[in-house]
Amino acid sequence: MKLHKIKADLDALQNNQALFDESQFNARKEALNFIALIEELYTSGDPNAELTKLYEGAQQLGDRILAFNDALFQGLRNEILVGVKGEHLRDLVTPFTNYSPENQGQPHYGYENLDSLIEGVLIPLPHPEPKAEREYGMVRYEPTPVSVILELNDQVQFSRQDVFYDLGSGLGKVIMLVHLLTGVPCIGVEFEPAFYRYAVQRAASLGLTGAKFINTDAREVDYSKGTLFFLFNPFGGRIFNTVVARLEEVAQTRPITICSYGAGTPRLSEIPWLEVADPGTIDEVCLAIFRSTIN
Repeated sequence: MKLHKIKADLDALQNNQALFDESQFNARKEALNFIALIEELYTSGDPNAELTKLYEGAQQLGDRILAFNDALFQGLRNEILVGVKGEHLRDLVTPFTNYSPENQGQPHYGYENLDSLIEGVLIPLPHPEPKAEREYGMVRYEPTPVSVILELNDQVQFSRQDVFYDLGSGLGKVIMLVHLLTGVPCIGVEFEPAFYRYAVQRAASLGLTGAKFINTDAREVDYSKGTLFFLFNPFGGRIFNTVVARLEEVAQTRPITICSYGAGTPRLSEIPWLEVADPGTIDEVCLAIFRSTIN
């Protein structure tokens, strides 16, 4: 990439006042990626005076963006710490999403500004690197789009008797957000110790005593208290079959609901003791709600 083109793009960013509109997290994320590219060019060779000037200007812009984002993140964290949750929290984050309750059953494609906001608040960088050796069928970490969680909150009628599980809870975002929105006890099951430790620390920092985490294989968990289960591509193959069999044992004692997003949805649709609420959602990019039919 030629320096004159980089300079023109950097100038455009520096003059773009919309970059500091509160809702434009994705635009700021793209700007930070571009700034990282300039930094890489600067540090990978012998920079001349022109590149040095570009680097310094990019760093100044990057510092402004990070400070702006951090202020927004801390503001919402402060709201959570003083007890803002449920519908009040939902109202605070609604301006950052294109999802609305009228969109239920529609596909969720990729990430939006709300994802950057919620991740900055609940699971800020730096994130830990996974170290545990994964067995065949265990998949890499991939964050759930926040719009999926909002739809889950809209579709499921939560009650005080519910206990929500996220199988393959990663850094803990789903567990913390569902607990904040619903108030029900939430338990994340995560195989990777580094992710588990990070999630525990983040929940504690926000005072979320109802958001718990278990560091173990999902096949070994006692799910007997669970009523609601969320799966976003947590595992495949024989692991998937074993965990579903464990959930069937719970369904024999009480009705359960399984919420699925991703590649596991078509497989769940083939399980005879589950009934999908909307057949049109049997798709990897839709949130599908399955209810047990055993009793």
